[in-house]
Parts: sequence; C-alpha cells; structure tokens
Amino acid sequence: MITMASRRMAIYAFFTGCDTGLRLATAFQLPSFGKAPCTSSQIGLALGGQDESGEPTISPKMSQTPAPTVFSPSDMNAQQVVTTCMDAMLRNDFPYENAGFETCFDFSSDRCRAALGGSLEEFITYAHNPTFGSMKNALEYSILNVGPIISGSNTRGAMQTVLVRVTPQKGDNRTFLWTLQQERRPPRQGLWLVLECIYVENAFELTE
Repeated sequence: MITMASRRMAIYAFFTGCDTGLRLATAFQLPSFGKAPCTSSQIGLALGGQDESGEPTISPKMSQTPAPTVFSPSDMNAQQVVTTCMDAMLRNDFPYENAGFETCFDFSSDRCRAALGGSLEEFITYAHNPTFGSMKNALEYSILNVGPIISGSNTRGAMQTVLVRVTPQKGDNRTFLWTLQQERRPPRQGLWLVLECIYVENAFELTE
C-alpha cells in the first residue's frame, strides 16, 4: 500500500535532490527506500504511478524538471527553509493535492503545529484561509530581508526572521514575516523550523 508518508518522502526526494530526500525522510521519521540515490522509478512508486506492465513510473513533467541544489537538513539555513516552503506552495497541488501545504507542515515546529490544531488535516484547513492561502499557487515571491540570527538560550534555539513579498493570483502584493527557530530536541535537533508566519499588516495590528 502506498502510504501518505511515503508519498511525502518522495516529494522531499524530488524537490531537494534524491539523496537529501532520504536524509530528510530520516529526520522527519518518514520511511525510506533504504538506499540512495533514488531512481525515478522509486519516486514513481512512492507517488503511486505505474505503466502498463505494472512498473512504477514518473511523470514527464517531473522527469524534465531540472534537479535543484542539494542540501542536507543540517545544511539548510532559515532562508532556504522558507524558499523551500514557498517554492512548494507556488505549485501547491503538484504532484498531488496540497503537497505544498504538507511541505510547510513538515517544516513547522511543534509549537506552530499545536497552535493550528496539531494534525496535518487541521493545518491544511487553516492554510486555506484567505490570508495564508494567498500564497497558494501565487504568481511569484521575493525575499525582501533576512534578519540577523538571534543566538539561542537555555530555553530555546537560535531564531531568525525572513521577510517575503508575495504576488498572489488575485489582488495586491502581500508581505509575510516568517519566524524560524533552530530545534533543540531530537529527532529534528539542529533543523531550522517555522515558528510562525504572519501577514505584516496583522503583525502591525498586534503591536498597536
């Protein structure tokens, strides 16, 4: 049976490079194929595709897409996590529905997940709200500013902010402030994870 976890592992393998996809699968406690690098047939198997002979396949669209730069989880800085999430949301329903929002969920901290209900299903429901949902299938985005790294303390990991301008399919540009924190506890120890993502106008409202 093709599980959702194995489908998600294949997405990591595709978007971040096959070998890194396996390391990400391990970091996020997802199943792996047990060897690297992945083949297009293995990714096709995880995505549930088969040809007439029953062999796993990969779609032409995926096979023609240039391989992105490969990062291991420990190599990914805060900005790279944000761009990974944004790139996934630009094609939110590729290769299956809400794959982009799943990427955001997987890079979210436990605190962020808990604030939005805890489960992937509740996260996706939240992500479809008019504000956050404007990043779904957006036309483009740009990084406006990357804040300095704030050193960790005895109670939390290091923190950093990334300011992103998004051009949604409809309406004016929107600006979002992503706050990331370096996880201190296993199994994701050392990884930069999303603590919160706030629409800038809402952030100003909170300080008034």
